[in-house]
Amino acid sequence: MNRKKMQAALEKSLPADLAAEVHERVTARIERMDAGRERYGHKALEKHFGENILPVLALYLTLKERDDLSADALELTRKVAEEVYAVARKRMAFLGRLPFFYWLIQKLAPGKMKRNFPAEGWEIEWLEVSREQVAFNMHSCFYLDALTRYGAPELTPVFCGLDDLIYDGVSPHLRWQRSTTLGRGGERCDFRFIRAKRP
Repeated sequence: MNRKKMQAALEKSLPADLAAEVHERVTARIERMDAGRERYGHKALEKHFGENILPVLALYLTLKERDDLSADALELTRKVAEEVYAVARKRMAFLGRLPFFYWLIQKLAPGKMKRNFPAEGWEIEWLEVSREQVAFNMHSCFYLDALTRYGAPELTPVFCGLDDLIYDGVSPHLRWQRSTTLGRGGERCDFRFIRAKRP
């Protein structure tokens, strides 16, 4: 998560002076946590933790410490994360206008998942990669495992929601579908990228 974008996102929900104070505390917390945390042997896991999990976790823990913000810590964290990651949705929507968008998903998804979501962090069951849909289930999740170790598993649905933000309704050529996730209490995460039927 970009830290400057985090402060700008905080300023949309909090007075500017309070947003600046929270951001300063979050930045200091990120540095402390990063200095003392375990390192992951896989490059992709390091990136997921350092760039995605750690900033959001530090924000959430910082908000929880404040009496004036603790009751809304989870919701405020969700709002900030969605604001920061809105740019990823814009990028996906730009690609989603391409008539061969589904073909890109079909061809690139398996390799991208193997590189960026390795077996060291996720147990993935591939169901289908065809002209009709790209479908897989996740039976374990690095995000849920990492956040559980830090005593904040309730933060995992924030990241589930970012998937929905990025993929849902971004293209007339593809339908995003997911009915359950591990982070929301399900037995699996069921990812479906379905080719949209032509009218």
